Amino acid sequence: MNPLSIILGFVPQVVFALLVNWVPLGWAAGGGLAVALVLIALTAARGGVKILPLVQGVILGVFTLIGFSAAPETAAMVAPYARAAASLILGTFIVVTSFFFPFTVQFARADVPRQYWHTARFLDLNRRISLAWGIAVLAVSASQIVSARVGQAGTLLGVLLQWGVPAIAAYLAYSVTTRAIAASARSRPAGHDQPATPAAS
Repeated sequence: MNPLSIILGFVPQVVFALLVNWVPLGWAAGGGLAVALVLIALTAARGGVKILPLVQGVILGVFTLIGFSAAPETAAMVAPYARAAASLILGTFIVVTSFFFPFTVQFARADVPRQYWHTARFLDLNRRISLAWGIAVLAVSASQIVSARVGQAGTLLGVLLQWGVPAIAAYLAYSVTTRAIAASARSRPAGHDQPATPAAS
């Protein structure tokens, strides 16, 4: 499992977070939705739709409808909180599902033989990694809520809340991922050929 592929899986959310600062809510969410649909199509063509872009597509689809159906003043008022709400929903989904279907399982399965997909070792590793990413997304949501409340866009505090915290959260989740994979590889007994998940690349 390449941790960078996980980061790429969050691109729809990132696109939405970028666009909502510059364009109306409907167009910002629609842009993220378009990226999610592209990822869904690409993963479908490569063996199966991944849950991460699918969930983001649903979330951004809802905000696209809200953005285009609400009055312009209402959409403008909702926009600062929509980004935080999208992150909150996604982060909560990742954390909850990590206990019975960690989303990173789908990334890891691409490089792990099918006979290991349902082993405790494989699932426990992916549960830890998925939880790390879910907590990171929830931390991003918290920073976005604070940013919307304090209204410091363009200031140092605003930049820190909108982009500094997300960057740090993503880096920490990435670090947890690479360390967990490396630790799992080191803990395998000599001569044991069961891969929990491939080493990070």
